[in-house]
Amino acid sequence: MKITNAFCTDKCTKIKGTSDGTLQCKCGEDIGIFIWHWSPTHSSPDTGISNENKDILFHPCYSSGTAAVRGDMQFKPNLHYYWEVKMISNMYGTDVMVGIGTSKVIFADWKFRFCSLLGIDSQSWGYSYHGLIQHDKLLCKYGSKFGLGSIIGVHLDMCKGTLEYYLDRKPLGIAFTGIKGYELYPMVSSTAAQSAVRLVCSVSEAPTLQMLCMQFISKHRSLYQKYQEIPGLKRVYEKKYFWIVPNFVIDEDKAKRLAEIEDYVMCPISYKNFLKSHKKLRTTSWFPSDFNMDESDSSLTTSSSNYK
Repeated sequence: MKITNAFCTDKCTKIKGTSDGTLQCKCGEDIGIFIWHWSPTHSSPDTGISNENKDILFHPCYSSGTAAVRGDMQFKPNLHYYWEVKMISNMYGTDVMVGIGTSKVIFADWKFRFCSLLGIDSQSWGYSYHGLIQHDKLLCKYGSKFGLGSIIGVHLDMCKGTLEYYLDRKPLGIAFTGIKGYELYPMVSSTAAQSAVRLVCSVSEAPTLQMLCMQFISKHRSLYQKYQEIPGLKRVYEKKYFWIVPNFVIDEDKAKRLAEIEDYVMCPISYKNFLKSHKKLRTTSWFPSDFNMDESDSSLTTSSSNYK
């Protein structure tokens, strides 16, 4: 088993009790706050819930489809919710997803079908272990893949109606908007036999002035550095708002990704026209001299509407 987070080490897979293929360590589980747990009542038959309703074992024997579990509390309007789910087994198969959904998501409909359940319709939103997000059957590249040991954080802002994921407590940026007004529950789903996840924490906070200040500071590098230099203030608010972390690093990563996309889009498509206007580059042939390029093959076009 290969650990994929910064909390665990290789020794975590060698301790007593890992014969069932799950992590037994408590690395990254230091928050200890739970306002909701997984609901045995609202879960697929092919699941086992234990450890005070914090651990889920999907398909204990073998898998014949997709299983899912939801939380035992409905999210209320105008509050911030944050929870973390730790992957305590290897991820494989069609999909393992973390997200939210309404009570209209019927788990029994997918008992004998392998699918990416969360986001397969308009009533759910999900983040796949493949690094994709999905809603209403629309898949989109979002973040890195996750696996054994990964901790997936979820920040649901019921004030603005947005959903953001964290990977090992690093924000990945807003994944979904327009969620305000739905009656939502936390959910996880899996198609993999003997796959297991653990609820690490579940907290909620009202949108206070202190929270708004922390959110503003976390967006500006200079302000955040000044905040870090005040030990007492940092100690108080990091304990309460530990999930509000700097996102200017995310902006830099996003700019880099956009630059890579721009380089790709701006790459000349018509080789002949490009060489005519850049004679100094014609020191070597880009293709064999006897190669007959059909002009129609080199006149590809791209539409800026396909890129965001």
